[in-house]
Amino acid sequence: MGGSSAVKPAPSSFSSKRATTRQRRGLKRLKQQAEDNMLVADLIHSCSNEMVAQAALSCIGGRFAERVRTAAQEKGMSVGRFVAAVVRNFARRADEGVRDALRERINGVDQPLLMGLRAVLEPALEDGALFVDDDLILTRPVPVGLNCAAVHQYQ
Repeated sequence: MGGSSAVKPAPSSFSSKRATTRQRRGLKRLKQQAEDNMLVADLIHSCSNEMVAQAALSCIGGRFAERVRTAAQEKGMSVGRFVAAVVRNFARRADEGVRDALRERINGVDQPLLMGLRAVLEPALEDGALFVDDDLILTRPVPVGLNCAAVHQYQ
């Protein structure tokens, strides 16, 4: 019989099982990081809207929500606008280390968006905390091509 018979490797060995287990753990970790990244992005996208931000704060409720309401009143803003401004400020200024800390904080909790919102708002409630509400329009946008004299006429 002239055919050669191929020898099949053993179905699995201890080292290949270990590698597969490591690979699964690594993939699971990457999947969790991707989900956490999506949660942070969803938090920023959703709570940048004043109405959503106000509703989310109402869901948190309690003393924390009352502290946020007080801070908003002190700044002369509605609660929704204050929360949305803090979230937008976080989106613009938080570096990767801060975002990583937020991801870790919301990882595995029952209500990650509310926990994340709370974590984003806490620093804004500290005495002397500063943030910028870039949504305030102080003047009308300047039309392209107008000189200073024309801008004064435009306003």
